[in-house]
Amino acid sequence: MAMHCQDEAVNMGGMGMHGGGMHGGGMGGGAMGGGGIVGGGIGGGGMVAHGGGGSTSASCGGMCCEVAAGPTTMSYVGEGRGAYIVETNYRYVGLGAGTFDLATPKRSMAPLWIGLGLLALLGIGVLAVMLARGPTTTTSIEKSIGPGGVNPMGAMGSCLVWGDPHFETFDHSFPSFFEEGEQWLVKSSTVSIQGRFMATPFTNGLAATNSIAVGGPFLHGHTIVVGPLEGGGRITVDGNPVLTAFPSTYDLHGIATLSYNDVGNLVDDAQGHLEKRIVHMDLPSGVRVQVMRWANHINVQVTMPRQEGQDGYCGNFDGIAANDETDQIRARIGTSMPQAERLFHRQVATQPAPSHTLEECKLDQEKYNRAVQLCRGDSPSASPEFDQACIFDVCFAGPQYAAQDAVLE
Repeated sequence: MAMHCQDEAVNMGGMGMHGGGMHGGGMGGGAMGGGGIVGGGIGGGGMVAHGGGGSTSASCGGMCCEVAAGPTTMSYVGEGRGAYIVETNYRYVGLGAGTFDLATPKRSMAPLWIGLGLLALLGIGVLAVMLARGPTTTTSIEKSIGPGGVNPMGAMGSCLVWGDPHFETFDHSFPSFFEEGEQWLVKSSTVSIQGRFMATPFTNGLAATNSIAVGGPFLHGHTIVVGPLEGGGRITVDGNPVLTAFPSTYDLHGIATLSYNDVGNLVDDAQGHLEKRIVHMDLPSGVRVQVMRWANHINVQVTMPRQEGQDGYCGNFDGIAANDETDQIRARIGTSMPQAERLFHRQVATQPAPSHTLEECKLDQEKYNRAVQLCRGDSPSASPEFDQACIFDVCFAGPQYAAQDAVLE
């Protein structure tokens, strides 16, 4: 039940109210003034405020008074004005038995596309700056690659030595040196490889590679020497014979490993019938040396990374073949080696080499044609440089070189 009061008299159980105040009997001396109840009771205690009994409460304010009855319920009164909040609980009842389910919020791709757009704009700006600067000068990296470029430090390469003797340098030039003596194949601050070149009973005074010596700081002061099968040729380490059995291996105090066997690739498979005796040296710093031993001479392959300032009969390994011609190499390293630099323990007497050219061989047409037939028959797939070297060797050193020149690794 609600009772509303305005600025007029309301009579209730002998009580009179006028202008917000009570006058006269029926209240047992109580009074209400200024919109509030001060002491006493209404109608024998039916409503109480701040004391008194009954089940119905009353509140009055201003010109209005409301009386509520029944159980208490929740009502929305506005943000920040109430004392309670609503909470919801969910209970799992089985797949397909409920009315709510879990849903994953979808992630917006907008930040990703914005980031990609910014990167694209940045790339366009860098490209515009580079184009505005114009062409740049050649850098050291650009010089280290491509035709005529300088090989970078550590670039791997191979040098071949065969025949009377002929060379294919690290930079693929083809010089020839026919003089007897000892000379550098590779000379650097750490790696020292020397060759001994001697005439044989079959070369008519022309030198062939007789022995090779490997030493230098990278071998911690040790020296390895490999010679031919005959004529006193041996395999030694610091002057002591090693690899005396075939096949066999030798460990140089964990520094290097030497192997002696018949394992090796052929330039031409037609030479598979030849007996091979190959020394393999696996050395520090990525250096690998292989020596094919023949009766009176050897063929050599040196594979290694480029060394700072290196030079020798194998060239300067700078990526430029044009500066590894015979006369250019002689001009750089000289024609003789000081005794203090020699790796071989004993020195041998040398003789000046006779001078021959391929044109001289062509003067004897029968001899020349025979050399061509032997070389191209034994090595039909050889490069022009190998072909000319073989013809020269057969003309002036003998027909056995046609087969032996074809066996290189």
